[in-house]
Order: sequence, then structure tokens, then C-alpha cells
Amino acid sequence: MQMNYDGLSGKSVLLLGKPRALNFDEFETLLKLHTITIVSTFDEGVALVIEGKLMTPSQQDDSARLYELGIVPIVAIEGIEQWLCGSIEPNRLLMSLKLSRDQDRLVDFIQNRYISDELFFKLLKLYDWQGEGLFDNDANRNVTAALISRFYKDIERNHNVQYAMSGLAHLIQKYGTTGLIDAISELSPIAHEFKHPSDRTLGGVLDAMAVHPKTSEKILRMLIGDRPALLARRVPLALEEELLALHNETINELLACNESLSMNGADTLETTHAAYIAQSFPLTQERFERLLKMCPEALAANETLSDNMQKRLMDLDDLSVNAALSSNTSLESSLLAKLYVSGRYNVEIARNSVVTPQQCEELWMSNDPAVLQALAANIATPVEILYQLALDSRYERSVKTNAAFGKHIQTHNIGWQV
Repeated sequence: MQMNYDGLSGKSVLLLGKPRALNFDEFETLLKLHTITIVSTFDEGVALVIEGKLMTPSQQDDSARLYELGIVPIVAIEGIEQWLCGSIEPNRLLMSLKLSRDQDRLVDFIQNRYISDELFFKLLKLYDWQGEGLFDNDANRNVTAALISRFYKDIERNHNVQYAMSGLAHLIQKYGTTGLIDAISELSPIAHEFKHPSDRTLGGVLDAMAVHPKTSEKILRMLIGDRPALLARRVPLALEEELLALHNETINELLACNESLSMNGADTLETTHAAYIAQSFPLTQERFERLLKMCPEALAANETLSDNMQKRLMDLDDLSVNAALSSNTSLESSLLAKLYVSGRYNVEIARNSVVTPQQCEELWMSNDPAVLQALAANIATPVEILYQLALDSRYERSVKTNAAFGKHIQTHNIGWQV
């Protein structure tokens, strides 16, 4: 049960040890704001005993004795520090730090996990990186570590991630928000990298920003010069017109494969990259009719084909088109059954995640190495068949990297090493 610290107004508290999130002066000042007096020895006027960090042996003895007597509440310092930090006036603190230019005090507050994220981001803007990198000196390292550890939710399970550049990139990938990515982009070493690229160690951080769906367009515009290919792969796609205006073959190819390409973008690229549009872009009947004449094999791989579109492709009776249909995970079951009965597309069907358990068993019995390899990697293959395939060294690796098999092993916890 959380203690009501408001009832301490006008009373005194005994601190054993030192504060954790605040330095002593800040701790004392915030207590005074609540008209609470801090004392160093116990007397009858003490209303609360606080156990801080680094208690001396004699303070530990005092704590044990007071616990035994039970005459006054004893609490860990974390709760009262969190309560005190809630009474910080952000504007007053920011003005004080700007006027004093006290970087040590600023770093203390940046490392304080009890302040709000809004205040944290404002404090970051005040920090002077001394023209050095994120990890180039102790103070910079502490600030960067504070940033990562604040937002990296499972930091306890990822020791030292806050002290690696890859940790910052992973933070963006896993926990990025528009506000967090904006704040990281404004850190002096990274802001400098946008304008004057020179630090290769920051490449992973900028790559993570380029592909993250929450990155603002302002930042993406700063990345388009060096990372157009990453932006062209990004979902949802942004800066489409600017990327098309580059008139770059590689970029256009990536855009044509991007599922979030706009209708206008698809119309623009259809004439030059018809096969890519046919394979991945959501289809209308009108577009289907055009592409059917140009690249039916690529069209057969499109997962937005309607049942009628699939039938029309199958009616072409083309081996390559039917092979592509056999691998299409949206293929209608009766059409898949017809292709399966033909016996011509066993490898493609064994690779398709909509294959039925009965079909898997029959395909497994074929003993065709190419078919067995496809089954070993297919998440739809029954686990009993995967066990059998894992006994063959040719397919063992594919089985053990099969997500469905790995999930089964973890769920049943039977000791397999995946």
C-alpha cells in the first residue's frame, strides 16, 4: 500500500543513506517545498524514516533497531522520490538550468526516471555534447544510456544495451514513437550527421529511422539523399513523389514492389515495371485486364486476385502461370486441388502455406528431395512430418528454422535445441 506523503507537511523525516534519483540538495529543496524538514538523527519529532542507498553500518543498525521498536513508519526512498519529482515545476527547473549552465545537475535530472517524458525531452535539448559523439566521454555516455534505458521496456533482460550504438538503433526499431524519434534526431551528434555524414557508427541509427513507420516526414526528407532505397521499401510509403522524381531504376523497382504504393504511383510505374506491379499491387478489375495481356505469370503471384481472376489465369493452361498460382497463398481451395491432382506442381504446392495436412502427407510420401525441402520450411506442414524430416540432415536446418516448429518446441518445452 502506497503511503500518503502529503500528511508529512510540517513534520520531519530521517534519511538513512543517500537519495537515489536526486542529489541531496535537490531532495532537501523539494522536501522544503512541502514544508518537510530532513534530519540526520532520530528523535521523537521524526514522523518517517527513509532508507536510501549506501547506508553506513551504523545507519543499518539504526534501521534494524527502529524496525524492531515499530514506533515510526520506515520506507524505501523510491516512493518518496517519485512523489517529490511529481512536484517539480518544469518551467522553473528549465530556466534555472539555462541560467546556471550546470551540466552536472542537468545530467542528474536526465538520469532521473521519475520525471515526465515531456520534461525529459526538454532537458535533452539543453545538454551540451561538447562536439563529441554519443559515447565519446563519460557524460555523453551517461546521457545516451539514460535515453535508451528510459524507453527500452525490457532493459533488465538486455544488459548493457544502453551502452551500445546498436542499442539506440534497436530502441528505435522496437519502441520508436514519433516523439522519441524526433528527440533522437535532435541530439547534436545525430543532427550533425544529417548535414555532414561522416560517422559510420551512426549508420544503423539513421537506417532505423528511415524505415520506421512513425518517423516524421521532416526527418525522412533529411534522409532521402543518402537512403532513398530504404525509404522506397518503407511501409507505409512516404515521399512517394520525391522518390519517383529521382528517376532511378533501382528506386522505381523497389517502389513498384511496395504494397503501400499509391494508385497514382502504380499507374506511373505500370508501363515500365508491369511485372512488379502485377505481382504485388492490390488489383482492380481494370488493372487486371491490362496486366493479363502483359505479364500473366507475375499476375498469378498476386495475393489480391479474386476467385474469378484466379480461374481466368488457370484457364490459360500455361505451365509457368499455374506454377505461380500453386505458390499463391490466396489460391481458392478447389483450384489448388485441381493443380495438385495434376501432379505437375508438387514443389510449389509443398511450399504453399494453404496446403492441407492430407496433401502434405501425400507429398511427404513422394520422397522427392525438392518437395521434402519445401515441406521442411513450410509452416503448414504437420509437426509429425516435421519431426520425421528433422531426422534427415538434408532438411534438419530448414525444420529447425521453421517458425511453426520452433513455436511447437517452445510450447511443449521438450528439450529440443532450435
